[in-house]
Amino acid sequence: MRKIGALVLAAVLTAAPASAAVSVKLTGGLTYLFENDYNSGVRGAYDFLKDNYESVTGLFRPLSLGGSGAVEVIVPFDDRLGLGFGAGVFQVSVKNRFDYAWWVYTGTESYEPRLTVIPITLNLHYHRPLGNALDVDLFGGAGGYLMRFENKSSSTSDFFAYDREKTFMAQKMVFGLQTGISLEIKVIPHVAVVLQSEARLAKATYIQGDWTEEESWFLGNRREEGQNGIFWFYDKTDVNGTYPQVAFATTQPSDPAFANIRKGTFDLSGLSAAAGIKITF
Repeated sequence: MRKIGALVLAAVLTAAPASAAVSVKLTGGLTYLFENDYNSGVRGAYDFLKDNYESVTGLFRPLSLGGSGAVEVIVPFDDRLGLGFGAGVFQVSVKNRFDYAWWVYTGTESYEPRLTVIPITLNLHYHRPLGNALDVDLFGGAGGYLMRFENKSSSTSDFFAYDREKTFMAQKMVFGLQTGISLEIKVIPHVAVVLQSEARLAKATYIQGDWTEEESWFLGNRREEGQNGIFWFYDKTDVNGTYPQVAFATTQPSDPAFANIRKGTFDLSGLSAAAGIKITF
């Protein structure tokens, strides 16, 4: 990945005219993910508990908001157009814990996902001055998004001292598109403050990775681990309704109550807002 990035950057700099003023833009801010199968499945598990147990504490929180940072080298072709090569990272995580009870039976379900994405982008920039100290930059292009998804889920109950914990970790490279706009406020010669918003479109399918499962109760315990676990999505139906569910397993979930079983997708599409500086050399 580093070698590819270095080659692309070298090609960009070689293609630039000798008089071009290369700029470096550094930004950091927030990123937001649109709805995805994972959120739908955890929300479905929460709704199932609410509909089937006397009391449930805890509120569902989606995996949606996180932090981001990026650097981009921009080489202008003329006063208006330029080509930018960028790299960055954004990470989104959340913790959900649902405590439930029915008569004397009590239990807890918890979910701790974390998504880390490293985007490598190539953008075409259109730069236009709006005044002596204010410029606007419109940009868009394509990118490769290296994602790493980790999930830890657990189920505990006082019934037979039951405890089960599952982990899953997968990495995948997906390709997508991005576009955005930035306002550049010049503060001193060659340095501008940047306010930027960006939208991206990318989706990961067939997510496969490593898994572990540990289970214990009053009669003993067991531990299993393996590779080639798959992210699954399906609907579970009982007398109270139909609930989206997710699972991480090497084989397709199978039960008379399950329907619409398919491999889950993870939508990386979303919005970002950031601020930073742009330095022109």
